[in-house]
Amino acid sequence: MRETRCDIKRGDCLEVLRDYPDSSFDLIFTSPPYADSRAKTYGGIRHDLYVDWFLPPSDQFLRVLKPTGTLVFSTKAKAAN
Repeated sequence: MRETRCDIKRGDCLEVLRDYPDSSFDLIFTSPPYADSRAKTYGGIRHDLYVDWFLPPSDQFLRVLKPTGTLVFSTKAKAAN
């Protein structure tokens, strides 16, 4: 029987993921802040800066995700406060 392991880490993904080797995750689930729509909750990220803001985390996701792994990106088309 193959062992199944589940670790849930909470924190800034740029800090947490640096401790993991390449190709070590089968699944990554993320729900990043919504651009500007929840400024009071998250501090907001301007729409025109969102892609540039998300590129560094996505680079880390791709680095640690196994070639057969899955990335789940949870977001809505529009969120309101």
